[in-house]
Amino acid sequence: MRAGVGIAVWCAVLLGLTVVLVDSVTPVELAVAGVAAVGGAVAAQRIRSAADAGFSGSRRAARAVLLLPWAVVRGLAVLLAALARRPGTAVVRRVRLAPGADPGWAGALLAASPDTCVVDVPGDDAVVVHALRPEAGPVEEIVARPGGER
Repeated sequence: MRAGVGIAVWCAVLLGLTVVLVDSVTPVELAVAGVAAVGGAVAAQRIRSAADAGFSGSRRAARAVLLLPWAVVRGLAVLLAALARRPGTAVVRRVRLAPGADPGWAGALLAASPDTCVVDVPGDDAVVVHALRPEAGPVEEIVARPGGER
């Protein structure tokens, strides 16, 4: 049942995207888009089930996403400042994730900042980051365990 719903959702998204991107849709283009959407949807569902992927631990995700634009602007400023000073200010640290922070989405949000790079995900409760600043950024403050190891 879940696979059928997943395929239907993927098919609708892919078909809708094609219809939006094509200037004028003829019946032939719609048929080709439909066949391609079904093929893409089946492939996406098979890959998802093979990877056993899901979205979990999303309790802190909304707050982290809201702070992401600020983190990107701040990270860009830190990156530009790092270019102006001598090397040696970067740090590598292990960030213990707070309960409700999945390493998948937390790592993606941490890596979206120009001054932070996720270099390892050693387990379900931590990520290793390379940062150009010693203190935590706004997204890291949300996803990190309060008072935990940094």
